[in-house]
Amino acid sequence: MKKPHFKLKTPAGKVALNADNLTAHIAAAQRFMGVGGFGGWLPNPDPVLKKLDKDIAVYRELLSDPIVAGHVRRRKAAVAGMDWRLDDDSVAPKTAEAVAALFDGLDLYRLINQILDAALFGYQPIEVVWRQDKLWLPSEIEAKPQEWFHFDDEGRLHFSRYFSDGNEPLPDYKFLCPTQNASYTNPYGTGDLASVYWPTVFKRGGLKFWAEFAEKFGAPWIIGKEPRSNTPADTDKLLDALEQLIGNAVASIPNDSSVEIKEAAGKQGSADVYDRFIRYCRSEIAIALLGQDQTTEKDTNHASATAGLEVTQDIRDSDCRIVESCLNELIGWVCDLNFGTDEVRPKFVLFEESEGGKEQAERDQILTACGVRLSESYWKRAYNLSDEDIAVVGNVETPEHSDGLKTATPLDFAETEHFADAGMVIDTLTPDAGRLNAQSQALTAALMADLQQGETAENLLDRLAAAYPNMDDTALQEELARLIFLSELVGRIEAAEELVQ
Repeated sequence: MKKPHFKLKTPAGKVALNADNLTAHIAAAQRFMGVGGFGGWLPNPDPVLKKLDKDIAVYRELLSDPIVAGHVRRRKAAVAGMDWRLDDDSVAPKTAEAVAALFDGLDLYRLINQILDAALFGYQPIEVVWRQDKLWLPSEIEAKPQEWFHFDDEGRLHFSRYFSDGNEPLPDYKFLCPTQNASYTNPYGTGDLASVYWPTVFKRGGLKFWAEFAEKFGAPWIIGKEPRSNTPADTDKLLDALEQLIGNAVASIPNDSSVEIKEAAGKQGSADVYDRFIRYCRSEIAIALLGQDQTTEKDTNHASATAGLEVTQDIRDSDCRIVESCLNELIGWVCDLNFGTDEVRPKFVLFEESEGGKEQAERDQILTACGVRLSESYWKRAYNLSDEDIAVVGNVETPEHSDGLKTATPLDFAETEHFADAGMVIDTLTPDAGRLNAQSQALTAALMADLQQGETAENLLDRLAAAYPNMDDTALQEELARLIFLSELVGRIEAAEELVQ
């Protein structure tokens, strides 16, 4: 039935709009290629496959190459070795329990490795087999060969045998299909193995020619000289004898023949050409798969070789997004089948476990001193702590020293009118071990007050130098930067409090 053509009602003086043009695609693949296109499906636009006139299975052969296989393992391990969590804030308990049950039954390491094949081939169909007990949950999740599937002109995935049955798309909730850099014109995505196909082929060819070169010029030439009166049979006997001489250095030749051993000189430069060519091919493979080639360079040192063991962060993060997107789609299917489409879903997140370095610890210390309260879950995650490692978390009563002085708290720093003059505080800095902590915090409070009242950083640095005469310039600069940061942060907190009031 033909769609009725109508115009939207618009106010006077404005141009009438065609609703058909606004709500439909005009630049569509089907219209560009004609009805049916390529039999209803889009061919893979990969330029390498088009040049070879082969299907995507040709890339699978590359994984038998030791260089490609090693880089692929390293790249997948960079993602599979990361930690993961389910962000389930505002998620109903029944939904959170169902998704937790999903991941309890998954071989997640294996599934992530399968999903990451999408980065290598461009796309990776993954079939989900469901079971129903109390809930619909996957019983099997298995990656299938890419060459079994195609996309139609609307970007929908099809199993190849369906082409003769009306080219119907696959059922819903049945096939996950993560892709890399897929687009409207290329739903197949772009695979990184396409980038390494020719370097791998040329590397293999270079190795073959290098082996022939080494066989030809690596050993000395043995030249036999015979009289012209020798028959072909005599020549064959001499050649057989020379072959024995190469193999076991023992041979017999006619007494009227002679043997000359000739070394292949001046071929070192030719051998270097093969070496440089193969290194170049290896470097191209490493750049395409890992983002760097430091481990393949001839002049690498220990530091660069160590850095070369890592996958560059941009490539690793891109692979993480492919995995997260695929697993979050699976979570969405579980929620749709069990709780409906309006249910809030948990979110699968990959993250790198932090060891709580010095810079992070200093930042957290500054934030805590300024009144920022960090949660128990943050401390555990940021510093890799367990429940047994944390004795007390939360507000702790302000301790008092033996001399009756009370340690300054973050709330003390928020009230600038209580700050003493910085010069007076500096005068009180005596090497009294019992009062050292209180004096240091008092000095910090005083210097922050001066900053907030317009004191310049240069004058403040002079005061720090007077207070800490034995500190080097770098330490003083770091202390000044810390004070400036604290002052700005306190100012923002005070401004926020004023707005609330």
